[in-house]
Amino acid sequence: MYSRSRKQRDADIDQRILHIHGFIADKLLANPALITQAELTLEARYEQKLLRYGSYLLWHSVLELRGQPEAFKKQLLSDEPRWNTLRRTTIFTGILTEEEREEALATFAASEN
Repeated sequence: MYSRSRKQRDADIDQRILHIHGFIADKLLANPALITQAELTLEARYEQKLLRYGSYLLWHSVLELRGQPEAFKKQLLSDEPRWNTLRRTTIFTGILTEEEREEALATFAASEN
């Protein structure tokens, strides 16, 4: 029996979160009105000093791309390490229902087999 390193466990978590954000991106693009919820979350977190200015700008920049579906998804689903960190504290809380989140996790698990 072997133990996975912290780096490997973090990479696995990042992959699950990325997969969930793919579902989030699709839902947001299909229902643009949901962007308002994310904008409110972003502003609230920034006002409460839960986000640094740089993170605020990155999230704001992805929201600005909502009219360009390919660019929106490319940025939100970027494999850059900074985006892995940002997605761990996503502003898109509450966008997916619990059933949709479970579906996303199930399809991720199925893709791992």
